[in-house]
Amino acid sequence: MMHWTAPTMFALALLIASCAAPPPPPPPPAKLGDPSLAGAVHDMLVDLRQQVGAQAQLPRTAVVDTFLDGRSAQQTTASERAQQEFVQALPGVLPQVQLLRFDEDGARQSRWVVTGTLSAANDAGAAVPGRWRLVVALADRPSGLVVAQAVARVDDAALQAAPTRFYADSPALVRDRTVDGFLRTTETPAGQPADAVYLEQLPTGALLAGALEAYNAKRWDEAHRYYEAAAQRRDGHQMRTFNGLYLASLQLGRQSEAEAAFGHITALGLATNNLAVKLLFRPGSTDFWPDPQISGHYPMWIRQIARSARSADTCLDIVGHTSRTGSVAYNDRLSLARADSMRERLDREAPGLAHRIATHGVGWRENLVGSGTDDARDAVDRRVEFRVVPCR
Repeated sequence: MMHWTAPTMFALALLIASCAAPPPPPPPPAKLGDPSLAGAVHDMLVDLRQQVGAQAQLPRTAVVDTFLDGRSAQQTTASERAQQEFVQALPGVLPQVQLLRFDEDGARQSRWVVTGTLSAANDAGAAVPGRWRLVVALADRPSGLVVAQAVARVDDAALQAAPTRFYADSPALVRDRTVDGFLRTTETPAGQPADAVYLEQLPTGALLAGALEAYNAKRWDEAHRYYEAAAQRRDGHQMRTFNGLYLASLQLGRQSEAEAAFGHITALGLATNNLAVKLLFRPGSTDFWPDPQISGHYPMWIRQIARSARSADTCLDIVGHTSRTGSVAYNDRLSLARADSMRERLDREAPGLAHRIATHGVGWRENLVGSGTDDARDAVDRRVEFRVVPCR
C-alpha cells in the first residue's frame, strides 16, 4: 500500500489544478457614458439603484410593462429591443429585484412597475437618424409614487422605429387615456405621483400586453381570447382592445365581428374625441392606395365612421395630415384636399352629414414620427383625424 506524505499530496493538488481549464472571465462591465444601447441601459440601472438607496438591498418584486415609442405611443422594434436589454441587464445591477411575468397575477403581486420609452431624438420636429432618447421609471404601487427615474442618450444607427405587427396593422391610432397615463408615469421625476389611472388599470394592461405578444407572434386565437376578455371589463374599453378585436377577427376570417369591433373604435373615438384613422393615399393624390390588401377595408371603415357620427348627432372637424416630405405649402394643400375628400365620402354614406363637418389640413406640422420615410415607420403621420367640435 502506497503512503502519501503531506508535501507530495500538496504538489499533486497543484498539478491537477494547473491542468484544469480556467473559468471564463466575466464580461466587462459597460462603461459609464457609453452611448450604445447596452451602455445606456447599464448606466440607467446604476442611476436607478442609487436613487432607490437602501431599498436596493431589500427584496422587491417588479413587472416590466411594454416599452413604447414616446412620441407615437407605439411599440416599435427599437423600443422592444430596449426592453429586452433592460430585462437582461437588471439582475446584474439590482439582484434583489425579482422580475415577475407581466400577466394579471404578476401585475397584482408586484411592488414595483417599470415603464419605459425609447424615442428618436428630434431636431425641429424631424427625427435625427441613429440618435435616441431612453427614459425609464420605477413606480411603487403601494405609495403611488415614482421612486426613481432615469434618462439616457443612445447612439445606435441599427435601431429602427418601425412599429411591431399589431401597431403596424391597427386601423386607428392606438392611444388613449391609459396609454397617456403610461407615458406620463415614465416622464415623472422621482418623488412625484405616478398616474393613478394607469396604476389602477395595471391588471387589464397586463392582459392587453399578453394579447399584444400573441398577436405579434401570429397566435390569432390566443390574441382574440385576450382581447375578448379585456372587452368584458369596464376599464378594458380602450382603443388597444377594440383595435385588437378588429385585427384578430380579420385574421380569423370573422368579417362581421371585425366590422362590429371597428364600430366600437369609431364610437369610442368620437366619445373621447380621439379618433385618428390611418388611411393610405396614393402619393400626391386624394385617391386611396390601390392595393386591396391595404385599402380593401376602407369602405367599411368610412361606413362605420359615418354611422357613429350620425348617431352621436355631433359636429366634426376632419384634419388631414401628411408625412414630412415635400414643401410646407404643398403638404398643406394636400392634407386639406384629403380632408375634403373624406367629408365627401362620409356625406355619401350619410347624406346631410357634410353640413356638420369642417375640414382642415395641417401638413406635417403635427407629425408623431417625423422620419419622412413614407413607409410603415411613419404611417401614423399620414392619418386623418376626426375631432368633435361644437355645432354652430
